[in-house]
Amino acid sequence: MMTPPLGPQTIDLALRLLDRQLIDVDGQLVGKVDDVELIETADGWQVDAFLLGPAALGARVGGRWGATMIGLHRRLRGTDEGVPPRIAFRHVARIDSAIELAVSARELDINASESWVYEHLIRRIPGGRRAGQ
Repeated sequence: MMTPPLGPQTIDLALRLLDRQLIDVDGQLVGKVDDVELIETADGWQVDAFLLGPAALGARVGGRWGATMIGLHRRLRGTDEGVPPRIAFRHVARIDSAIELAVSARELDINASESWVYEHLIRRIPGGRRAGQ
């Protein structure tokens, strides 16, 4: 099997990036990629950031379910803005079955809604306390 060259390459974003877990430099689960932010460059389009949380997923899903997710995000963040938390692509160390970051989750201001969902919903499910381990 031939190894693709290093540098810019064309990939299927939905297959390779969406819904992948994000792991920080300390091995802690940060969240998952709910959407991807692209920028146009002279060479074409490239990934600028990963978007996380209900606002990003809601925009991707669309319709009533999407609007509900965005509304939930606004409530949990205590803001009228539907802007999802984002992680700049420059923080990515490696893309594999999970996406490994080169920074600690503590350095990223992204977990308000993710933390609330974990504390109030996920950890109450039998076995949910192990989520993210």
